[in-house]
Amino acid sequence: MFRPVDYALFFVVVGLTVVVAFLGSRWRAADLSRISEWGIGGRRFGAFIVWFLMGADIYTAYSLISIPGAAFSTGGFILYAVAYGSISYPFLYIVATKLYRISRRRGYITAGDYVRDRFDSEVLSLLISLTGIIAMLPYIALQVVGIRYVLEAMGFPVLPSFIIAYLLVAAFVAVSGLRGPALASLVKDAILWAVIITVVVYLGVKFSGFGPIFAEVGPSHYLISGNLMVGYMTLALASGISWLLFPNLLTGLLSSRSEDVIRRNSVFLPLYQVWLVFLAIMGLVALAKGLVPSKVSSLAFPSVLYAYFNSTFTALAFAGIVIGSMVPAALQSLGAANLVTRNIYLQFINRGASEPQQVLWGRVSVFILIAASLAFALTPAASGLIFYLLTFAYAWLLQTLPAIIISMYWYSLDKYSVAVGWAAGTAVTTYGLFTVRFSSSLLPWMYDVYAGFLGLAVNLAVMLAVHGVVRISGVRVTSRLRTEELE
Repeated sequence: MFRPVDYALFFVVVGLTVVVAFLGSRWRAADLSRISEWGIGGRRFGAFIVWFLMGADIYTAYSLISIPGAAFSTGGFILYAVAYGSISYPFLYIVATKLYRISRRRGYITAGDYVRDRFDSEVLSLLISLTGIIAMLPYIALQVVGIRYVLEAMGFPVLPSFIIAYLLVAAFVAVSGLRGPALASLVKDAILWAVIITVVVYLGVKFSGFGPIFAEVGPSHYLISGNLMVGYMTLALASGISWLLFPNLLTGLLSSRSEDVIRRNSVFLPLYQVWLVFLAIMGLVALAKGLVPSKVSSLAFPSVLYAYFNSTFTALAFAGIVIGSMVPAALQSLGAANLVTRNIYLQFINRGASEPQQVLWGRVSVFILIAASLAFALTPAASGLIFYLLTFAYAWLLQTLPAIIISMYWYSLDKYSVAVGWAAGTAVTTYGLFTVRFSSSLLPWMYDVYAGFLGLAVNLAVMLAVHGVVRISGVRVTSRLRTEELE
């Protein structure tokens, strides 16, 4: 039972984070009427800020609620999240620095900006941007749904709490741009590091290590069953190579002041992966000790907190989970708003828009995207195992791999091949998710392969076939980028 002092602590932490986020508008006297300042922080963040910013962006309610919940219900399968991180960081070290270099040189703010110039095609840029915008909806919805059980445990009305929390998110992003969530990420991660270290050390001592927990749940739960190995491997590989395709992550990377900032963070950001391992163990603790009688997997971590810690610490941890949802949602809505502004509004609605007009449109877009995500969070697709919501986003974004990443290395790649491949891959991915009623992203009718991986395989096969036709037929292809500008 929470006491008045616990509620006071909860509101102080959440309120402090929101105030800090609003104060971001005054940080370094930024001119927030310029889209590069509002949207990507003027490309001026150093390694320290980018480390916290990217940490807040990557390690979200998904880590705090979904990882323990999935470990509780599916066991070791959820460790694909640890495996794909080991793929993603070397990928970022090499690939992200190249995209950053091209974007800084040409003044790009979104991946859509790059695709437009790389292929001399505003239509292809629109398709890639729409993919990014749509993929953000389940990802933001995951943040919304992730705090539902915390709000219920504290006795708050869920729907009004959702609306108030995410209107605040939209408001501080609109006012402060990227600087708001960047500053708020310092508060968010300081609290969560403190909470997770305390929980792990306290329970590790209490149980004399976590070996007894593994013994209680048994290897049949924490080892991955043979019939899921195809799904595990394809999900880990596909997720690992698609990080850079997330609009919110690209926004964070482009805020760096140099390539060296990205390289240093590719080395030190994996420290956050330790969270995932210990949070997965918390799911096993909840299972071994029977802490979730209702069998609602998303209650695993909140149940551990509730069972072993006093109400004041639990209130602090719950506040950390709530801001661990709000700050990432801010970054995700900003990344999608940048796409709306640059690759829909500026390209198709008002080509002569001034920078203040672009910023205004971006601010309006943040509210629209937050509202759409709240609506998505109320759909049946958001009511199952919520870690699958993130895999939906990965599956669709993976289809933009040829347009954004492969095109940086394959100079003769043309827009027709990429567009047709994208259409085929997106269709197969969406059909696959439809066949399992959006309750999973593994396809039982195809050896449990990950839907996004199957889509990418079809995407690449179609792209190669069409490229062959384009080359043989001698169709003229153009690019606004010279070959040396892709170096």
